Amino acid sequence: MRVLFIFIGIFCLLTACSTSRTGSSVSTTQANSQQNPSVQFLDNISINGHREPAQYSVQNVSYNSTNKDLKPVPAGKMEAYSNLQFKYAILENAPVEEMKNTRLLEFMDEWYGTEYHYGGTGKTGIDCSAFVTLLMSSVYGIGALPRMASDQYLQSKRLTKTQLSEGDLVFFHTLGGQKKVTHVGVYLRNNKFVHASISGVMISDMGEGYYATHYVGAGRVR
Repeated sequence: MRVLFIFIGIFCLLTACSTSRTGSSVSTTQANSQQNPSVQFLDNISINGHREPAQYSVQNVSYNSTNKDLKPVPAGKMEAYSNLQFKYAILENAPVEEMKNTRLLEFMDEWYGTEYHYGGTGKTGIDCSAFVTLLMSSVYGIGALPRMASDQYLQSKRLTKTQLSEGDLVFFHTLGGQKKVTHVGVYLRNNKFVHASISGVMISDMGEGYYATHYVGAGRVR
């Protein structure tokens, strides 16, 4: 009987030591997390702290722009600009102060994302030349543009890239090695232009690989 009691006592002692070691391990983990705030513990899984880059917002548009020449908008002047102006300042990578053509901004916002449809002229689908014709008529009051992009190119006055300004037309070829004009968009600024692409109405950059290699020329009809 005495031997049995001795055995039970030893077993309890070993169990208490195991519990003590576990508690010590948890305390050490918590202490390490306090010393290294970049490490977080969730359900006993440690991960390095990571924060996704902040998304664009009207508060930080000028700070986050890739254009290093842009300066932050003074806090006292933020309320002077609309969300629409900030939105297109981001898309055009330009100072919000340059977003002065409200009619153009509203037109782009109304049509942005509209699906592309060859021969289409409405909200259910529109092609590049029809979009340009509608934009130039609605925003700049210029009517009677030819229906085809190639004819718009012939009717417009030739410009160099350095002469481009908002409202000018930019032309591209999309038929392989042929240089015939088959696509048109409206220039905005900073190499950006708005057009009805196969991905829908959007703003693109003339310096991007595809558009840079398929650029034909620019013209002015205003």
